Amino acid sequence: MAIQNGKRTTMDDIAKRLGISKNSVSLALNNRAGVSDELRKRILETASELDYRHFSARTDIKTNCIVVVVPEYLQNDTFFYSDIFWSIEREAKKRGYLSINSGVSSKAEKNLTPPAIPAEMNMCGFLVIGILNEEYLKKLYSLGFPIVTVDITYHSVPVNSVGSSNFNGAYTAVSYLIDSGHQEIGFVGPINAAQSVFERWCGFQQALMQRGVANRPEFHIVGASDRFELLDTANVLERYLNTIATYPTAWFCAGDRIAVALISLLQQKGLTVPGDISVIGYDDIPISQTIAPSLTTIRVNRKLMGMLAVERLIELQTDPYRIVHIGLPGTLIVRDSVRALQ
Repeated sequence: MAIQNGKRTTMDDIAKRLGISKNSVSLALNNRAGVSDELRKRILETASELDYRHFSARTDIKTNCIVVVVPEYLQNDTFFYSDIFWSIEREAKKRGYLSINSGVSSKAEKNLTPPAIPAEMNMCGFLVIGILNEEYLKKLYSLGFPIVTVDITYHSVPVNSVGSSNFNGAYTAVSYLIDSGHQEIGFVGPINAAQSVFERWCGFQQALMQRGVANRPEFHIVGASDRFELLDTANVLERYLNTIATYPTAWFCAGDRIAVALISLLQQKGLTVPGDISVIGYDDIPISQTIAPSLTTIRVNRKLMGMLAVERLIELQTDPYRIVHIGLPGTLIVRDSVRALQ
């Protein structure tokens, strides 16, 4: 407080001067969400006029904090998620928030052990990156903080999400294969591991159906239904590939890491891409441009994904009841891994 005309200036004085609630004054002076930027500015200006001690001089103010939840399986994935992490950090900082990455081990996920929340921080919510066990997500939800999932959508828990427009992206990719003359097209992706992959599977099937191309189950590799696997390494993918008697002329892969592993396996078998088999991916991670052949794929705007995730989480501070699922459109990037048959 400050002395003003022999009287200490209080938050009540500021509230009365502006005709607003004391709570709004408290939120502004403590740099917390819940008031508009315009109102915050007016409150700070009034506090200065009344000689109220500026909030930055206080020692009990907590830093606004966003906890970024990262499952263990992503610890070595520097391809897709690095842009998202950097974007989250930049956007959070720009808006006056601190982002803290919190790794979740497989054991912690299994035991439903939530991330530690620093006591010195004002916890604003969770950004969940990648695929989490849905029971673990329910545990996070039970803590009462806002949640935005990034790249993955969950329907069993009412949380917001920012990701790719998976259905449309897959539809675009498969349509490109059909336009290139392919009538025998397979799908590769763990449809039971992630909702995003299942949505790409649906877009794949819709493109075949609407374009009059036969859906050939013998060409598809969709992974196990009783365990978590991503099909993005040669060791895992090879077991499935070896069960296919006749290969299609083209494969759509639900992720670039899958496509890279598939191309490597096909080349080991003496086949050429795209000479013998065309391959198209999804995500446009950096390695897509450097492998031989360079990968035709669907580009996802990962930087925008991270930025919008932070924006949405901050919006939830004042509008916690509206569920929004943001799907960013993908862009077809044509390179060398698809051959036209016409």
